[in-house]
Amino acid sequence: MKALIPIVASLLILTSFSGCLGDKDADNDGLPDSLERSGWSIYVTSVGENVSHEVHVTSSTHRKDTDGDGLTDFEEWSSSSGGYVTNPRSKDTDGDGLTDYQEIMVYGTDPLDWRDDIDKDNGWWESDYEEINYYRNRGIDDATIKQFLNDSDVDSDGIKDGNDIDPLENMKVKITLEGVRITSNMDDSDDLLEVVFDVTTDAETKSSDLFYIPVGVNYSMNLSFLVDLNDMGIPGEYNNSISINVVDQDKGFEYKPLDTDGLPGMDIIKIVPSGSYAKNDFNINSDCGNYSLKGADGSIWFSIEDVSVPWS
Repeated sequence: MKALIPIVASLLILTSFSGCLGDKDADNDGLPDSLERSGWSIYVTSVGENVSHEVHVTSSTHRKDTDGDGLTDFEEWSSSSGGYVTNPRSKDTDGDGLTDYQEIMVYGTDPLDWRDDIDKDNGWWESDYEEINYYRNRGIDDATIKQFLNDSDVDSDGIKDGNDIDPLENMKVKITLEGVRITSNMDDSDDLLEVVFDVTTDAETKSSDLFYIPVGVNYSMNLSFLVDLNDMGIPGEYNNSISINVVDQDKGFEYKPLDTDGLPGMDIIKIVPSGSYAKNDFNINSDCGNYSLKGADGSIWFSIEDVSVPWS
């Protein structure tokens, strides 16, 4: 909530306090001792509350900055810092984890309301404090954080920051299939399999053209898929799904209306014990790398590379 007493009026009151009435200012902070002792009212929405309440505050007559938060008692009373009247006996008037000085002088947030969300992007973040800490922990400087607090989608991926797994990057991976060896003929009489490779994430599916792959041969390739990951989620909790399927299309002489897998016209070639490569809790920070997998029907070699697009 903005200051209740305009700066000009504050200065006029001070003039009447000092000089005319001869009131003392023992700590020379600009506030007469009588005002510091009698105090004034502010209106605060503290952590866990949804409405503001009146709080009567006072300050010390012997310290220029009673709470030591970097704002003088005069600045906390007069609204000369950012237009807010705050509590000179509390470093953090609204109790949100940020000092009044940080909120007013560094980030430009509201020291009187813990729910403050300048760009309306909080989502899983309940307050500016959580958002600021997220960026701090990733080495972002204060000036840039202030910029972020006024941008609801820092990485421009269409997901508001408070609901973005990584607000600083539009997450993408490059999956490169380097080679495959199919050891089962998949009931194909000519030992030449018509194969398609599918890559699926939470965001999209991409498929290759048709490959003709001899059974029992190390078949080299350099087949790349650039795929989006789903950016929606809790900031900092990297959790996506990726699967790679090697599919026998059954387009030759071996075609049957229903194959052994129960799917018409296709067989999943088992390149891991369960069939396809699948990871439902893929973490882009730890799970990228080179893979060599072997299953009942063959082996596959591929890599997963982080090619996310950072904020700019």
